[in-house]
Order: sequence, then structure tokens, then C-alpha cells
Amino acid sequence: MDKSTDALREWAGSHLTWYGQSAFRIRAENGDLLFFDPYRVPAEAGPARLILVTHPHGDHYDRGAVSALSGPDTLVVMPRSSATDGITGLAAGETLRQDALRVTAVAAYNLTRRFHPRSAGWTGYILETDGLRIYHAGDTDLIPEMQSLEADIALLPVGGMFTMNVASAVEAAARIRAALCIPMHYGMLIGGRNAGRRFVEQLGTRAMELPRARRTHRAGPGRTE
Repeated sequence: MDKSTDALREWAGSHLTWYGQSAFRIRAENGDLLFFDPYRVPAEAGPARLILVTHPHGDHYDRGAVSALSGPDTLVVMPRSSATDGITGLAAGETLRQDALRVTAVAAYNLTRRFHPRSAGWTGYILETDGLRIYHAGDTDLIPEMQSLEADIALLPVGGMFTMNVASAVEAAARIRAALCIPMHYGMLIGGRNAGRRFVEQLGTRAMELPRARRTHRAGPGRTE
């Protein structure tokens, strides 16, 4: 596959849906539907072949949405430190394969703030599908582990407070060197509505802001960080 920024923009525009916060759906070329952190994602967006949850906060692990999107063949993955019965656990550095899919868990944590401590063992993921490596950073600061990551597309939090802000996300993009970077975790529960636009303006041609798809309007359970 052509992995130029222009080609990846075209692929993202037709295969990637952002539901706000850190929730994404990927429609793979074979028709499989793959989800990251499907907070308030409606059941009709599924059924999912794979659901990747970065950590157990309620705006990332929406139990109702995970249940509604799941079918008999759905694989749900969480950090090993948080996984419960029926959920596959992965720790940072571990990889699993499912048919043509490959998932590697990577570190995600705050450096000094208490919201996402390194000791919790929470993660982001690198998902390999359609010949692409897609990095979902989870809730994280700019951390040293990013220097060694390799991805074609990077989904990066920009909202600040609980995660990187715009300036740190721009630096993360420089470290990761992905051809296309897409902002997330802003404009809904934390982070200004213009944080995504500012990220795109500062990073330039390697950045793309996705429109937010419609959600259900119920309140999500648990904490929202």
C-alpha cells in the first residue's frame, strides 16, 4: 500500500471514524470492524471483530458499549492489569495475532500526574491491519517509549490536563515520525474544542483532524479521564 501522507489521508477518510474522546472505528478492507475505546459508540456501529480498551476509566472502558458492539466472535482486549473474565489481557510489549490482525500493547502513562500512573500498567496499542501500523496512544503524556515506536498513522491525545497537550503531542509526532497524525481526547469532556485544529496548524501537512461522528446521548459510566 502507498504509505505517503496523501494516501493515508484518503484511507483514513474512508476507513476511520472518530466518535469523540478516544473512540475510533476502523473498517478493514475485508469488512471487519475494529474499535479503540468505544465510549458511547452506538450498537449499530458494530458488530465488532476486535475491541481494544486502553484502560478502565469510564470514558474509555464503556461496558455498555462494549457489550452492545460484541458478538459471538468478538475479541475484547484490555491491559493485563485490568482484564477480567472473558477479556484478553496484554501488557506493554506483548503481542497477539488474530487472523490477519496483529496487536501490540505499548506503554501509556502520566509522568508526574496521578491520573494514569505508570504502576497501573495501562497501555496504548499498535494495530496492524490492511498493511498499516496504527498507533493509538491511550491516555498518556509525552513518554520516552515513544522514541522507539514505528507507525504509519498515530492517534494522539491533545486535550491536556489528563494527557498530553497540543505542544507535547506535536513533539510526540516528531518522535514517532508517523506519516499521518490525528488528534483525539479533546472537545468533549476535557480539552478545548479547538485543540484539534491547533494541533493540525502546528504540525502541518502530516496532521489531519477527523469530524466527530454521532453518538448516543446517554451518560457514560464511571470516571471520565
